[in-house]
Amino acid sequence: MQRYKILTISHKTAHLHTLKDYLIIDQASESDFPAQTLQRIKEELNIQEIMYLNTCNRVTFFFTSDFSLEKEFLLHFFKQVNPHFNEELLEKHASKVMIYEGEEAIRHLFGVSASLDSLVVGEREILGQLKQAYALAKSHELCGDAVRLALDNCILFAKKIYSETRIGEKPVSVVSLAFRELLNRGICPDAKLYMIGAGQTNHLMANLLVKYGFKNVKVFNRSLEKANELAHRFPGGQGYTLEAMETCEAPDFLVTCTGSAEYILNKKHFDNWNIHPKTPFTIIDLAIPSDVDPAILNNYSIDYICVPSLKKLADQNMEFRKTEMIKAYEILETFISEYQIKFKERQLELAFSYIPQQVKELKRFAIEEVFSKDLASVDQESRDILDKIINYMEKKYISIPMKGAKVAFMGEDVTK
Repeated sequence: MQRYKILTISHKTAHLHTLKDYLIIDQASESDFPAQTLQRIKEELNIQEIMYLNTCNRVTFFFTSDFSLEKEFLLHFFKQVNPHFNEELLEKHASKVMIYEGEEAIRHLFGVSASLDSLVVGEREILGQLKQAYALAKSHELCGDAVRLALDNCILFAKKIYSETRIGEKPVSVVSLAFRELLNRGICPDAKLYMIGAGQTNHLMANLLVKYGFKNVKVFNRSLEKANELAHRFPGGQGYTLEAMETCEAPDFLVTCTGSAEYILNKKHFDNWNIHPKTPFTIIDLAIPSDVDPAILNNYSIDYICVPSLKKLADQNMEFRKTEMIKAYEILETFISEYQIKFKERQLELAFSYIPQQVKELKRFAIEEVFSKDLASVDQESRDILDKIINYMEKKYISIPMKGAKVAFMGEDVTK
């Protein structure tokens, strides 16, 4: 297993806003996947297999190589990743990268697959991202059997973690928590909803709203194009500019998240909508700083769901998830031990893969050439019995070397 290697930079060694500066392959000239660069890395550094994972909080190269990951190798590797790097940038990368080899590489990969190493422990997106990264590498013939075996077992491990621990329970993202709070209010999917802002956060919120059947949605944004893009995700969605919000009829509730430094929602909007000060009204405000003018909160009966209140709940839920990590790491160690056996067995299978074909060829040669004249005089019933004996012996011949190898290299009892 020593051939397994990982080079990675994540939230643990770099700030998220600077992570894009590290180990990111320029994809501009290579469509959506840097296959040419990865192929060049394989050829130049004599790497057998490689896959590349790039997410919002990690950049990872998982590969197989017979070389030890000394500093000289790292600098050469980074130079292949981005040939325009000068010596200063190469040294910068070397100082931020985390290195895993052999069993530790597999342990790290398994931990990543089950989000034990994620910024948000228990989030499930990383497993899908790993699957996609492998599929891309495989489609470009960048990886083979060793990476396949590791990824297959990553998937099994992650599924076991989510089924046997509670690490994925209790939402920790403000979007998920805000939506859960909305459902707790009993708001009907037919209610009139305003969404203010068309950024990533509101797109994530839209995923949940669409899933639960919300359709009477109006989206307001500075860019009408982006407002329409988000609005069209809903069956009855419509997009508008921010200015149009004042003249539209009152919503039943609203979700807002913009990057504005000024209040987007003010008392004038509520006056124009003729909302009575004592009428309960729900606002989900996921913006930092807040999109809602305090005058609204002071003069109306607002059920206000905001980031600070959700953050407290998120922290509590995160602590709950972390308590489940003890059990998860126990399962991980068991999986590592099992994988070592699976890996050795697979190496033996590959090493002896030539035997079945040679036995079949020997059988054909014996029947068609060496004993062809003798078999010509044998009746059909006797020939059928002989075929059964030969086929039985063929199977046994194939299994005997494998059993012997397992005794020699793995200490297994062949009588089992």
